[in-house]
Amino acid sequence: GDDTTFVLVPTLASLGLKVTKMSGKSLGFTGGTIDKLACFDGYNPLMSEKEFLNNMDKCGCALISQSDRIALADRKIYALRDATATVDSIPLIASSIMSKKLASGADVILLDVKCGTGAFMKTIEDARKLAHLMVKIGKSDGKVIAATITDMNNPLAHGVGCCQEMYCAIKALNGENGALLELSKYLSAKLYALATHTSFAKATKLVNEAIGSGRALNKLKEMVSLAGGDTSVIDNPDKLLVSDYVVQVTAHTSGYINKIDAYKVAKFVNHLKDGAETDKQKRRTGIIFEKFLGDKVSENDVIAKIYSSSNIANKEIDELINCFEFGNKLDTNCKLVLEAIK
Repeated sequence: GDDTTFVLVPTLASLGLKVTKMSGKSLGFTGGTIDKLACFDGYNPLMSEKEFLNNMDKCGCALISQSDRIALADRKIYALRDATATVDSIPLIASSIMSKKLASGADVILLDVKCGTGAFMKTIEDARKLAHLMVKIGKSDGKVIAATITDMNNPLAHGVGCCQEMYCAIKALNGENGALLELSKYLSAKLYALATHTSFAKATKLVNEAIGSGRALNKLKEMVSLAGGDTSVIDNPDKLLVSDYVVQVTAHTSGYINKIDAYKVAKFVNHLKDGAETDKQKRRTGIIFEKFLGDKVSENDVIAKIYSSSNIANKEIDELINCFEFGNKLDTNCKLVLEAIK
């Protein structure tokens, strides 16, 4: 669900803000923002402070990883949490996230706190508790900060997996409608308004223009290029959807897709990655949903494609089908933005 990073950061930079996000690798069942950046061959997330500041000066945005000089303790604790079953500890999540925000020197911070089966915070109560704690930490350090609680019961984009999610982010920057673009625009406008004291309505208009004109997409290219990454997949995102095996998954029933369990999907993709031998194979492993939330499907319609480094057994295909919940009527209760915290 971190695909918004790749839409939001270049969009805001194209509007004149200086935007950065310091992220980590895969943790628990999550994909990891830094893992996805490896889709751009040569991208260096471990840039020096000088390189980071230079890139920020030139294009206004940078996506970086924890380094030996920035948020050093978090880098060590990050791996420890994964090994000690403390990934979902609210104090450790809050300190991990906020240490990176504060260490990178941000003046204005917007936190997107996920809530649901595919998030560390399963309930709105826990998400609210985490959001308030992080906002309190930010304010105690004199930052302008707010949080938004957003739904993560269903996948945010049509793709799950490093290359598949990057594919969806690039498509969103090209204006492809869907939940990913909708939420990214909302968060972008929210943060722009927070940083510039502009009305949310005006900020939304500016964000729409930045994406619609292609300026945001061009800013992504500029950022990737400055970090040594190959930008060819931005011009041709279909290059990202390549793997040793591609298997079509068909529906066993008819009806409306009312849910796609985000947690089950994440576990399924991680299981596929376990069978990959190289980092490149792991990056290319994932799912593209041909049918998504709210779509009406008939029996035997192709609902997904699995990208894998090895052949897929029927049992595994059934596991993915079980992630879908079909209904005779369309469930219109899905809501992306659940709450705003100041």
